Amino acid sequence: MNAATIRWAALALGLVLFVATLAYVDIATAAVTLRRLGLALPIALAFSGLWHLARTWAWAACFPDRHAVRFAHLARVRLAAEAFSYLTFRGVAGEPLKVVLLADTIDPRQATAAVALERLAYLVVNTLIVGLASATALALLPFTPGWFRVFRAFAIVAGVLGVLTGLIIAGRGTYLQAPMRGFDRIAGTRIGDGRAGRFVLAVERLMLDLVRGNPARLAILVSATALSFLCMVLEAWVVLRAVGAPITAVGALAVETFSRVASFVSAFIPGNFGALEAMSVGAAAAVGATSGGAALAVARRIRGIFWAGLGLALYPRPHRPSPPRGGHDVKTSSSFVARGS
Repeated sequence: MNAATIRWAALALGLVLFVATLAYVDIATAAVTLRRLGLALPIALAFSGLWHLARTWAWAACFPDRHAVRFAHLARVRLAAEAFSYLTFRGVAGEPLKVVLLADTIDPRQATAAVALERLAYLVVNTLIVGLASATALALLPFTPGWFRVFRAFAIVAGVLGVLTGLIIAGRGTYLQAPMRGFDRIAGTRIGDGRAGRFVLAVERLMLDLVRGNPARLAILVSATALSFLCMVLEAWVVLRAVGAPITAVGALAVETFSRVASFVSAFIPGNFGALEAMSVGAAAAVGATSGGAALAVARRIRGIFWAGLGLALYPRPHRPSPPRGGHDVKTSSSFVARGS
């Protein structure tokens, strides 16, 4: 299946699932919540828009040449892929689609490395932020024993992951080549020497080269991820305050901390049906803001549908570069490979 077929098949499936998601929404409940939220909803949507911009900023920094793709085009590709991801399997289905949507612009190895690096950085830095936020919430909020154990577990896991991440960044070698060769010796295969194996190893080398010895890129990844987390904290705070739920800044931090962990666990639920509502109500209950849990769930459902619809509406068309005036052939993807090797 070629890139064009995948591109249009993803759009068609996304449109079908978008209609199904709209049918899932309880219109009466949504209308009541919208009246309660008033101006808080567009403010919350603005924070989620900043979240998308921060994630695009981090992704742009993950390319060897930051000027290889225009920021506006990256934002459009990301919105389209995230729409598909939201409607299918969040954090999974949309990532390969980003590479497909960039196939006519940049070498697939570089695109794959950039997508993988941004996703890994997002997961790792988010986990570290979750650990710090959990420790802050444990120190300042009066949790019940059950919730205390939950947030304590978040903090411990984040600490362990932080140590492992530091060791990987500080290291010098690669990590996949040796296991691949070992598997080939045991199984009598040649996966490491095959096309797929070489592609995976090339992507790993690009990822490690992009992050090691480049403090500026690492700073952007950390800053952009922290900014995106802050945007979601502010979204929760605005929504809960708008409906009169008792919420503090630290409480909103705890709400987003729990929601972020729960969203990782529920990533394989298409559209996050049911899971989003459960984790929103549960997160609000954890900080004593139970009365606002339903409103938070509805607001975040509306936010997801809004950005999914916009992503599908802005779905990028294939880019067909024109030959230069001198009549020479345009650069093919092999030239990008040579440049990025």
